[in-house]
Amino acid sequence: MNKTLLLAALTCLALLVPAAPVDASGGRATPPAPYSGTFIIGDSTLYRVAPKLRRLEPDWYVDQQRGRAVNALQRRMEAYLATHPTPANFVMALGTNRCHFPEWSYARLERAIDLLPPETNVFLVMVVRAGSYQRWKDVTLRLYNRYSRHLARVRPNTYTIDWRQTVLADPTLDPVTGVSSLLVDGTHQTGATHGQPPGPGVDTYLKLILDKYDAVNGQPRPSRLPAPPQPLLPSPA
Repeated sequence: MNKTLLLAALTCLALLVPAAPVDASGGRATPPAPYSGTFIIGDSTLYRVAPKLRRLEPDWYVDQQRGRAVNALQRRMEAYLATHPTPANFVMALGTNRCHFPEWSYARLERAIDLLPPETNVFLVMVVRAGSYQRWKDVTLRLYNRYSRHLARVRPNTYTIDWRQTVLADPTLDPVTGVSSLLVDGTHQTGATHGQPPGPGVDTYLKLILDKYDAVNGQPRPSRLPAPPQPLLPSPA
């Protein structure tokens, strides 16, 4: 058989074999994994609420540590994303503890959040240290909150959770000590499961997070937490 006949035979064979269907997933053998899972990274304010949060949201990954500085954010995110690269939601509950050399900055926050897919919902808790005795620390926390608010304006699917305003608007707040119905010391919530005084601090903190989470994720449902009791104001003399 000469080369011309061989080429003609191969051409006929190719026409008889049906072409493989085009893969709608863009050439992948299987579609990519859907976005799923929620993780939250925090410091002692998350440590206070973690036991109750785990009961309410057993599927969440809760990463808390007392005394954790805000500059731990990127390292802790990298650890989680190494095995869960496409989370549906991320909650940042860091910032109560400052960092130095180098200082926390907007660029560092943005660099950490850029580790996430753009489709991931990001929730940023506004931090606070109440009471004039620690105002010098709270000045820095206000700067951290400005970074978070700016990121929420420029990054899609990014939201703030205003724990700070909730604390400062509480009429029971002592302007010097920072003690209130919500806080035991100007920083940490009342009502925790680690022996702290009773109060609505833990429930209020969690309600802010979970209500915003439900609204963003399209999961309207009755609140999983009772509304905190209204503080009793002193009667007029």
